[in-house]
Amino acid sequence: MARFKVESFVAGVCLLALGVFWTLANLGLLDLLGTLRTWWPASLVVWGAAELFNSIVLHPGKQP
Repeated sequence: MARFKVESFVAGVCLLALGVFWTLANLGLLDLLGTLRTWWPASLVVWGAAELFNSIVLHPGKQP
């Protein structure tokens, strides 16, 4: 059975979001550059939360 990897999940979600944003920008429904300028720090927050989840919940007691 394959193990769940938080990093792979986060990367997949980021790629999915980028694809959705890009499609909406191509349809003229979204200003992609303005949106990315505003919301890119959220990707760092998600990445950090995923790393914390991975280290605290999935591997409790494991030393770095």
